[in-house]
Amino acid sequence: MNEIKFTGVETIASDATQYGCKAEINIQGSKQDLTQHSGEVTYYGALTPKLVSMSPRFGTVTGGTVVTFTGSGFSSVLTENTIVIDGIVCPVSAASDTAITCTTGKRPGLRVSTLDIKVASKGNVAL
Repeated sequence: MNEIKFTGVETIASDATQYGCKAEINIQGSKQDLTQHSGEVTYYGALTPKLVSMSPRFGTVTGGTVVTFTGSGFSSVLTENTIVIDGIVCPVSAASDTAITCTTGKRPGLRVSTLDIKVASKGNVAL
């Protein structure tokens, strides 16, 4: 008996409020259709957390900048929100359904700018 966890990201060029896609499995780099699956995985836009703005947009490389992310669908439970800026965890200090605040860490050296925000049980925040 094994356990399978399905995760993934698909970019959808559509304004539809929901979108279905066929489930696929990737085994050791070999893409194979999941023929046992009888339906689609459906994405519902209303259930996806969304980022609208962040303030400030820039901080120092020494860290300590308090950043507030505004949007919808976040969790008011601090530990259910995870923010990683440029590969460095930004500990969450305040959270509501519409705003999350964190304090940046030190950024050693040059890094490619990235922003990852996740809400437990809801997944990635749409940026």
